[in-house]
Amino acid sequence: MYKALAQPLDWFSIKLAGLSVHRGAVATQVAAAESLLEEPSFFADFAGLPPDLRFTSRRRFQFTSAVTSGWERNNTVHGRFYPVGPAWPAHPTVMLLHGWNAEMGYATLFRWLARRLTATGVNAVMFELPYHRQRKPRGRGVPDNFMSDDLLHVARAAHQALADARALLAWLVAHSDRPIGVWGISLGGWLAGMLACHEPRVAAAVLMTPVARMDRVINELGFCAPLRRRLGGRAVRVGPLNLISHRPRLPVGKVLLIASEHDLFAPIDSLEELWRAWGAPVFWRPRHGHISAMMAAPLQEKAVRWLARRLGG
Repeated sequence: MYKALAQPLDWFSIKLAGLSVHRGAVATQVAAAESLLEEPSFFADFAGLPPDLRFTSRRRFQFTSAVTSGWERNNTVHGRFYPVGPAWPAHPTVMLLHGWNAEMGYATLFRWLARRLTATGVNAVMFELPYHRQRKPRGRGVPDNFMSDDLLHVARAAHQALADARALLAWLVAHSDRPIGVWGISLGGWLAGMLACHEPRVAAAVLMTPVARMDRVINELGFCAPLRRRLGGRAVRVGPLNLISHRPRLPVGKVLLIASEHDLFAPIDSLEELWRAWGAPVFWRPRHGHISAMMAAPLQEKAVRWLARRLGG
């Protein structure tokens, strides 16, 4: 898709996203946020096998997050599992990680991707990120969004997302010895990148239009204007949130980086920078924007087959 079509779609989505950012912090707790980001436990090494994971239907499951927030609804992780069949432990699995505010993508695109993966002999699993879908707290003035004008809230949400992903991965490892891959889009691409860097049990990773530089997101994107106003020009240390600050634990040939040519959310230069820092993993540059890439069925299908081959599906 050409720039004249792709970028207006991204621009409109950024404007629309700005309306959903939670506002209401008395003051953004910068020192506490920076302290949390510097803690080794931020990357959730402690998240082991969830003791209460249970299936509520044939495909749906839930468990209690290893990281607790102040809102009970947000502390229950909801997910879906699409097995190849009864003998699913004999097949590899891919964990799909959705983007910020991507409730529609979770319900539609991810169901399609799950079916395409199972058709190649690969199980698919997904879960709702903190402050999304069923995990949104209810009540007036409560933080019902991953993004906020409070930096500490954003850092805690990212910490919880990492813990939930690693707990679910531990459950998969406990039930199967086959390889596990991760595939994330946008915010989910950031999460997939962090897992590739900190989770030794990840065998392959697809980062599709990932948010590689959180510092640039905060400083440049329109929907972070409430946070910038709350910061009042104060510089903050968010380096641990930048993918470029970390290195993958798996061979670069098992990492696929998809960088849309006309992306306004995750600019192409930030992903070229990541590609160089990570030692030149597999790099695709489709002529899309951030949003249009998610709608490109041929691109998604190509990624399905790339990942299935790397996992032995």
